[in-house]
Amino acid sequence: MKATTVNIAEGKKGFSRLIEGASKKKEGIIVTKRGKPVAVIVPYEEYQRSRRVEGYMKIMEAREAFLKSGILSNEVFKESKKQLEKKP
Repeated sequence: MKATTVNIAEGKKGFSRLIEGASKKKEGIIVTKRGKPVAVIVPYEEYQRSRRVEGYMKIMEAREAFLKSGILSNEVFKESKKQLEKKP
């Protein structure tokens, strides 16, 4: 994805333009403070995709931990179901 870099002052002046660029042009915006990156503006679809990938990675880490400890998937399923059924 293409990325543009702006400092905070520029970002304040052209916020609408930056949001337009992120959403319509599918472009990331790196916001800097004193020359150092402090934030990123990305299209919402990109944000959603990164959250899904992050969630998937957490699932894979948990899977690995379960495998190492000898816990079987059906045990995880049964315990999860039991915990969910307890919630009001």
